[in-house]
Amino acid sequence: MPDDEGTYVANRLRLRRPRGLGRRAWLVTWSLRLVLWTLGFTRLVKTKIVNADVVPKRGAVILAVNHTSMIDVLFILAALRRPAIAMAMAELWKSPRTRWLVEVLGQIPVVRGNSESGKQAMESAAHALENGALVGIFPEGRIVKPGEVAAYKPGVAVLAKETDTTIIPVQIVNANKVLPLDAKYPSLKHTVYVIFGEPIDPDDFDSIDELLEETRSRITSLKVPSS
Repeated sequence: MPDDEGTYVANRLRLRRPRGLGRRAWLVTWSLRLVLWTLGFTRLVKTKIVNADVVPKRGAVILAVNHTSMIDVLFILAALRRPAIAMAMAELWKSPRTRWLVEVLGQIPVVRGNSESGKQAMESAAHALENGALVGIFPEGRIVKPGEVAAYKPGVAVLAKETDTTIIPVQIVNANKVLPLDAKYPSLKHTVYVIFGEPIDPDDFDSIDELLEETRSRITSLKVPSS
């Protein structure tokens, strides 16, 4: 997708009530959840959700999530009981199949490395929060392979501060085993964990850097519970 097209899509999303809060998004979201629940029931791919009760049933909130696989957002949707709007890489708008899905779900495109696109995406996310949305952000800004470390981008902390919105840290474990970054087809018989941490109040921190570091620390400290 050209940079100007990514900006155009972000502009359209910002000017109206977020599509991700509409009925079509709700129906598609529940359809995705049903698919994942079916996979879990048949033991092809299990999803275990930890501490999801910390997510409010309504009202603006930000999820800050680690990023290990293209399908991370599907497991987030399966773990929630409300619609979610996520910032997503603009490449997903290139394919007719994924473009339809991300547009119906009201996802926000971000052209990586393009500051104007990033600005438009932040404005669209703020608009969604003003409408009481749950907005998901991957602070690492890209899929991170096992063993790699990526610096957290400040956007999640900036957004939380500017909109006075609570951040909930989330750790996804094993999604990269189901669909590694370079794989064309999924690998089955894995258990994916979606672990929610305690909410972070941006007012408790004096600076963007402090809030960002706390968010990073909270996400990385979330572990699979012992059986």
